[in-house]
Amino acid sequence: MLVTVAGYVALVVVAARLLTYLSKYLKSPLTVTKLGEWALVTGATDGIGKGFCLDLAKKGMNIVLVSRTLDKLKAVATEIEEKYKVKTMVIDIDFTKDKNARERIETETKDLALGLLVNNVGMSYEYPEYFLEVENGEAKFQALVDCNISSMLAVTRAVLPSMVARGRGAVINMSSYSAHCGPLLAVYAASKAFVIQFSSDLEMEYREKGVTIMCAAPYYVVSNMSKIRRASLTTPTATVYAASVLGQLGTTAFTYGYWAHDLVAFAISLLGPVGPMVTHHVLKSVRKSALRKKAKAAMEKKD
Repeated sequence: MLVTVAGYVALVVVAARLLTYLSKYLKSPLTVTKLGEWALVTGATDGIGKGFCLDLAKKGMNIVLVSRTLDKLKAVATEIEEKYKVKTMVIDIDFTKDKNARERIETETKDLALGLLVNNVGMSYEYPEYFLEVENGEAKFQALVDCNISSMLAVTRAVLPSMVARGRGAVINMSSYSAHCGPLLAVYAASKAFVIQFSSDLEMEYREKGVTIMCAAPYYVVSNMSKIRRASLTTPTATVYAASVLGQLGTTAFTYGYWAHDLVAFAISLLGPVGPMVTHHVLKSVRKSALRKKAKAAMEKKD
């Protein structure tokens, strides 16, 4: 009898958690065009960043595109203007090198009504690797921290004051599912855990000032970073993922961003301490495959 009761209680708890995960899809999101005429997106020329640009432009917002390569920025800006008949601005910044990012963004956007900021720019490892075995590790880890953390702080400090002054606006900070567990991606995972904590605390600080803060932590998405080229049931395209995140803005402070990612996160959470062990095993397999490809490429280069 006790076993049966415990089983029913466990099912109720699991069902309640699952409903909590999915309930945000039934709520109405913020209308982004009411926040301001312009959105600023970092890492805007590829992957999820470009997906945000396209979906926001489709909704009628003007777009400030921020990335490191001017030619790519101009190409994507032209694509957006021609397709959606909105205005664009481009700002070329390499967050791993440029130390004046905040000043440039403040200066170049000072006359714009920025309603939405998407802190999307980021970088990861070339392939999963042990902390001490990453080639040129010190420099690569510093660049990763600059790109994944310092960029977010600098751009947020540049954009947030005008939102607070107007009493409206929203910030979306892009984390990663790896923030929960990333053996062999330790520095990347830690940087994305920073994004989650920063977003959570910032949301509490500024919710009463009219500014919405949301953090999104995707699982796999079709992108250059993931090296996945085809969409599947659990791996959406970048544009589909970005649209899904925007569809939750204002309904939750944290999201995995896509219904299938919610289910994956929920399922892995049920594994408890076994989850990180499974992740470690998978990433060791990815590392092994990457090292084989690297060795093969080195041999072919010699020949």
